[in-house]
Amino acid sequence: MLLRKSKKVFIHLDCDSFFASCEILKNPNLRWKHVCVWEQIIVACTYNCKALWIKTWTPIWEAKKILRNNWFFLHGDHSYYEKISDEIFNYLEDCTLTLEPFSIDEAFCEITWLPELYKLSLESYLKNLQQNILKEIWIPVSIWCADTRIKAKIFSKINKPFWIYIWFDKEKEITLFKNLDISKIPFIWKSHQNKLRGEAKSIYDFVWLWFWDLKNKIWKTATDLWLELVWVNAFIVKKSKEIKSMSRTRSFNHHISSDKKFLFIQLIENFERLFEKLTEKNLEIRKIALLLRTKNFQTLIYEFNLQEHTNNRNIIFSSLIKLFECNYNESFLYRSTWIIFNELRNYLPQQKNIFDWLLRWKENNYNLYKTIENINTRYWSHKISFGTCLLWKWNDLKLGFRKN
Repeated sequence: MLLRKSKKVFIHLDCDSFFASCEILKNPNLRWKHVCVWEQIIVACTYNCKALWIKTWTPIWEAKKILRNNWFFLHGDHSYYEKISDEIFNYLEDCTLTLEPFSIDEAFCEITWLPELYKLSLESYLKNLQQNILKEIWIPVSIWCADTRIKAKIFSKINKPFWIYIWFDKEKEITLFKNLDISKIPFIWKSHQNKLRGEAKSIYDFVWLWFWDLKNKIWKTATDLWLELVWVNAFIVKKSKEIKSMSRTRSFNHHISSDKKFLFIQLIENFERLFEKLTEKNLEIRKIALLLRTKNFQTLIYEFNLQEHTNNRNIIFSSLIKLFECNYNESFLYRSTWIIFNELRNYLPQQKNIFDWLLRWKENNYNLYKTIENINTRYWSHKISFGTCLLWKWNDLKLGFRKN
């Protein structure tokens, strides 16, 4: 098999403690403090917290026990995080050859001939990029550089935060691969590792596997990963601006319950955040899905198809009520709720007709949603919101919560 060695230069850029960094950007008084962003568990924390062995997925009670009174625990503001992420990606799109977002806080970029264009060494160019992002957006980032995307991603396990790592030494690379477990390769999950048990424990072992056997043992992407590890540019992160679905989940593992009112209040809070995102992205939905996870981690999935694409809040919300009412089972104990908006498309304004009251009603509702979203964007997240939670809290009759 004839392979063409990559002559390109890729970077993997990863924001340092992104959610926590965003909270510090929002409130500079938190700088140098022990900041944790949490949703029942720790989802992000500053590096001074990580130095105390607090990590992602650490239970909130354990983190509080370690930090005692010296901490700031904040609920995640995901709409704000997305805006900061867009700023970083827009900046990268302007100053690199290609941008391939990998998650909300990391991306691959090609910079093959850019250092030469600016008459800089590769290291100087990357340091300038890192410093400029910090100066313009105030978010610290770490950058790893290699001749393929996957190698740059693997090297991201080495040294953080605010770090630059350049790797083109083949001999040292082989030594490093011998010491790195196969689990460090992206997209090689535990099920794949079990299939390769006895054949490959390290990345170095994986590279020496028979190429044609990988597709049968794992899947086609494994062959692309193999090629990337032997210096062939084969892996492309697909960039799609089309949003196919959006979801919001809420776990209450320390309050596992079958209380119908409590569960629906959790759903409402999910719905409020999700509808804000729908309005912000200027989208309509055709299908809504409700997921309920039981105490035994069994996931129950229910779907409702709307008659047409819509962004009308009342129609979507009433569909959620029907789903919940028809499928709630008081004999189950639940640990989390989940709402998914499916079959999304961009909002399509229609020609208004003075005799078409339904269309004018939809248009007026949409203008109201956009006005509220604009006010919240300008002043503060959730400055104005719908009183759904308050309504259902005091008017239990609507959902049949009246005591007999």
